[in-house]
Amino acid sequence: MKLVNGHTVNSAVLAHYLSWLPDQDEASILKLLNPDDPQDVPRAIKLMQAIITLSKNKFDTATMSVSECANIAAIKILCAILESLLLPFVNVTLLLHQQIAHLSCYAHLTFTFFRLHHSAFMLHVLYYDSQTMVKNACFCIAKQQKLDGSQKFWLIQTGDDHLEKLFGITQMRGQHNSTMNYSQALDHIGATKDIDTVFKKHPDLESGS
Repeated sequence: MKLVNGHTVNSAVLAHYLSWLPDQDEASILKLLNPDDPQDVPRAIKLMQAIITLSKNKFDTATMSVSECANIAAIKILCAILESLLLPFVNVTLLLHQQIAHLSCYAHLTFTFFRLHHSAFMLHVLYYDSQTMVKNACFCIAKQQKLDGSQKFWLIQTGDDHLEKLFGITQMRGQHNSTMNYSQALDHIGATKDIDTVFKKHPDLESGS
C-alpha cells in the first residue's frame, strides 16, 4: 500500500512495528496479519485497532533512522484512514453528524491517495465498494431528512446486500472455516437458507447486527 510520498506499508513493515506494542508478540502478530480465514471480521478489526494504537505512541524520532521515520509517518496516515472508517461503527457514543464526519474524512483521504497511486494504494474493487458505502450512508440520511427529518436515524439502517448477509450466516455456520469440503459447504448453505426463510416469515426473531 503506497501512502505518503509514495512510501509503501506492507505486512512485513507492520509486523516489525507492531512488535513495539507491549501486548503483541510474534505469534499474535502472525495471527493478525495472516488469519486462517480472510473473512474473519473480528480479527480484521483487532488488526486495525492495533495499528491505530501503534500510531498514537510517542516516538523519539531523534534516535530513529530516516527509514524508520518514513515508516512511522506512513503508518500514521494509515491510522487516520483506518480510524475514520472504524470509529463510526464501533464507537456508540458518536452522534450521527460525527459518524458522517469520520466517513467523509475516510472518503477524502482514500480519494487523495487513490488519485496519486491508483491500485498501488488500494485495489480498484475495494476502493469502489468503500466509497459506495460512504455515499450510500449520506444518501440514506438525506432521504430520511426528506421523508421526516424529525425521526432518528442510525447507520445500521442503511441496509446491506442480501447475498453478503447470507454469506455471513454461512461463515458463522461453518465457524469461519475456510477449508470446508464440498459436502460441508452444501450442508452449511442449506442451513443458511433455512435460517433465512425463518427470518423472512418471522422478522421479529431476527435481532440484527
